[in-house]
Amino acid sequence: MFRYVIGFLIVVGLGYWAYSSWQERVETEGKRLEQEARCEVLRNSVAEMAAKSNAVTNWPASLASGKRSRRSPVLTAELQKLWVIERPILFIGNIKDITINKDGTYQVIVEHNCTGNRPIFLYNNIRISLRCPESLATPLLQAVRSEQTLRHFANAAVTGVIERIVTTSENDSDGDTSNVLTGVGKCVNALYLTERISL
Repeated sequence: MFRYVIGFLIVVGLGYWAYSSWQERVETEGKRLEQEARCEVLRNSVAEMAAKSNAVTNWPASLASGKRSRRSPVLTAELQKLWVIERPILFIGNIKDITINKDGTYQVIVEHNCTGNRPIFLYNNIRISLRCPESLATPLLQAVRSEQTLRHFANAAVTGVIERIVTTSENDSDGDTSNVLTGVGKCVNALYLTERISL
């Protein structure tokens, strides 16, 4: 009798373990599918935002000649040809700062982020500094303020008309100097990114 009880308990234990493992896999898969759905919605929103303003979206690939990274410095003239045009550009990156201008508009500074499938520019920091109406800047400001952790993926997608390129230099944490190319202009639209997306 004792052997039957032990055998029964082993079968029940194995059954419980198998069910728990299956349940865990189902939950993990459900979360993954949920995240993919959120990413797809966000990706479509960014694509729609770019299409609505006829924004240039392929400028990073053009600067990197279609490669994953660019090892030579980006020259101001190259960016001028791609950005200072009659169309807005789509810029995906991390919000570096937001300030209030004297006229009540906001200055939103976003730095290029190379996560996803966006190219890496090894010798330059590439940014935009856009004058935005309060209606576009406030949601970005509130979202950044409520971020709980440091994120390595881009948190903003903006479209803007670039009027000029400003070239400066700054020291990084290692003390090395790098060129900073900043496109200055007007914001057309902005979207806070809650998920890592590839465009």
